[in-house]
Amino acid sequence: MYGLAECALCRRPRIIDGSNKESSCPFCGYTENQRKMRVVFASEDQATVRRALGLAMGYIPPDEKAKKRRIEETDPYSTMVFKFEHTSDLEEKLEILAKGLTECKGTFTEDDVEEIVGKNAGRYIGAMMERCLIAEVRPGIYKGRFAGRSSSSLPSSAPRG
Repeated sequence: MYGLAECALCRRPRIIDGSNKESSCPFCGYTENQRKMRVVFASEDQATVRRALGLAMGYIPPDEKAKKRRIEETDPYSTMVFKFEHTSDLEEKLEILAKGLTECKGTFTEDDVEEIVGKNAGRYIGAMMERCLIAEVRPGIYKGRFAGRSSSSLPSSAPRG
């Protein structure tokens, strides 16, 4: 049995394990005899008591429907730029760029790449072409090899042998 009790010293709510005789507060370290503690909520399920503790501490669970709606309404271009900026692995960056620009624009130019990577756009295009991530479909116009393929068919970013 697990319980939600309040520390006699610091007054913070905390979880206690009913199988022990004493309990130490994780916040202030005060040790109490559990029989003397006032348990305000108890359950056999520790996860249930944790949820109760979260509510007692003022935690409000996220609205899952609103979260899903926000994800569905996210701008794909901004998402691609965010992923690119927050990835440190060069191979992943190149794949994100090639796939993202192709999905968002169909075909793209060096200017489109420059918007994201800055003055090194030509080097990024060269690196993507070396790795066969993109092809030049017309002079100065590029397209990723990911067009029309699901993300599950993308290659992993593991080193190529």
